[in-house]
Formats: sequence, structure tokens, C-alpha cells
Amino acid sequence: MKFLKVERARAEKARVLVVRLNLLDSSRPVQHSRSYVYFPISIMGAKAKKAFDRMGAQVVSRWEAKKGEKPSYREQLGKILTKREFSQLARGYDQIGDIVIIEFTGSRSKEKEIAQILIDSNISIKTVLAKAGAVRGKYRVRKLRYVAGVRNFIATCRENGCTFRFDTRKVFFSNRLSYERSRILGLVKDRENVMVMFAGIGPFAIEIAKANRHSNIVAVELNRFGYKYMLENVKLNKVDNVKPVLGDVKKVSGKYRNFADRIIMPLPMSSMSFLDEAYKVAKKKAIVHLYAFADKPDTVKDAVRMHAKEKGYGVRFLEWREVRPYSTTDSEYAVDYQILK
Repeated sequence: MKFLKVERARAEKARVLVVRLNLLDSSRPVQHSRSYVYFPISIMGAKAKKAFDRMGAQVVSRWEAKKGEKPSYREQLGKILTKREFSQLARGYDQIGDIVIIEFTGSRSKEKEIAQILIDSNISIKTVLAKAGAVRGKYRVRKLRYVAGVRNFIATCRENGCTFRFDTRKVFFSNRLSYERSRILGLVKDRENVMVMFAGIGPFAIEIAKANRHSNIVAVELNRFGYKYMLENVKLNKVDNVKPVLGDVKKVSGKYRNFADRIIMPLPMSSMSFLDEAYKVAKKKAIVHLYAFADKPDTVKDAVRMHAKEKGYGVRFLEWREVRPYSTTDSEYAVDYQILK
């Protein structure tokens, strides 16, 4: 079994990179020793190996059959599923704290058995929930149903040195965006004013605030449950430089004209309809991090250029990247650009 061995002090940085490169084998638990953290990984290419070499990490073989070790998730699944059924589960699952959220396809007859195997194979998993529909509505939430383990829908997870607590049924949160939050966290300079639109439970705002104690962050959220948990998470993380605001960005933005050095817009389904609001709250030379679903990044850039031409401001594109595939034709793109008033 292959693991990425990294010193504890560099473990969070390594975890973010492992997730970003889709190397984490979520069927096996992360292991710990007094000085090191061991991330279970799949096959690693030469380019990825160089990146980990630079942080002093090593790919090692580690014997997992310790006293009390739980059975391998994949090995146990192979005993109860056909090859077709196994391939339908190949995308894995999302783990948020001690809760796992999995998408089952086909018959429900083996759901409880699969869920129990998950619990038995990973000591950190206490609850298994199933997706019961797509992400829907203006609040981007999905229905979930209990399958096995402790009956619990309240997740507590850690990311970039912060702790977040929330009801998985009431708010949107994706740990698959942890790399984006880490990326932007690395770009923010202390004393910047930051506007986070569509802030949810507060991950962007709180992580930035904790690392930049002299910055002022305004975090706007429309979902009252998201706002409720953002207030709770602000207290939980002891940050006093985040101002949570309950409301519609279109109505709230007028109160923050020329406020922001940096604007974060993590609503890919409709963020491009809020370009007016981004311009309104932006200072001269403000930086915008725009997330959008599109067939290619140029589609997003063209929309920004058109808006800039209509409003009479300049725009300079800084960076773009594909965040994740969304459909057969579209992906989610992050486009960073500077507003030049």
C-alpha cells in the first residue's frame, strides 16, 4: 500500500495538494505517527512527485495490517458487488468530518451493507448519508437521507486551521473546493478589505480573517441557515474581523460602494449576473475571483469584457483555472481579474 509520508508541520499543505491532484485514496484511512502523517494515495506521476519532493514528502510503503485494523473498503465491496455495481461506486464519496455522503445508483437493496462496510473500514466515519437528489434552488442545497451509523446530520470539519459546524441538509458546503479556498487565502494581503458574496457558512471569509487579522471581511449570505451557521463559526474560530450580513447581494451591495480590495464570487451557476454588484463594491484596481460554469474560460472572459465595455471600466485578467468538470459540455472555471476604474 502506497502512502505519502510528510512531516506533521507540512501535513495541511500536503493534504491540499493531494486533494487538488486527485491522488487521495479515500477508501483507506489517513495514518499518523508521532512525527509524520501518512496520506493513502493512488498512482503518482513524475510531475506530482517533484512537487512533493520540494516539501520533503516521500512515497512509502506502509503495512496497514495492525492490531485492530479495519478491513479495506474496496476489498469488502468486491465481495458483495458485481463489477458493474462496483464501477458505479467508483467515484467514491465525500467525507465531511465524521459524516460520509455517498451517491448510490440503482437498487437500494445493498445500501445499508455498503454503508456499514464504509464505517467498518474507516475509524473516522461515524455516519453515512445518501444523496437523495441534485443540488437545487437558490440556496444550492440537496436532500439527504440517513443510511447507517449514528443518526446525525450536523457536520463538524476542519480546513486550513479553521473549524466549521453546519447542518448538511440546510446549507451548501463542498470540501472539494478546499484547494480554491487555500489558493485565494495565499493571495490575500493583510489589511485588505474583502467582500465575500454568497458566503454560505463562512469558509472563505473565516479562513481569510484568521490568517489576516488586520483585514476587514464582509460576508453576505441569503440563506438564513447559512447565515446562522456563519455566525456560529465566527465565534467558534474566534475571529472578530468578519461581518456576516444576511441579505441579497443585489440589495446589500449599495451599502458597500468602493469598499473592497478583493471580491470573491463562489456561485458558479449565476455569478455572472452579479457583475454590476462586483463593480459597485470594488475599489480602484480591486481583484475579483469569479466562479462560473461555462464551456471554456474564454466564455467567462468575454462576458466580463462586455460588462466592462458597457460600464466604462478597464479589466486585466490575472489567472484562470478549471476547478472541476460539471457536465459533458461545461466545467466550473475560476477566473481572476482586476477592475481598473
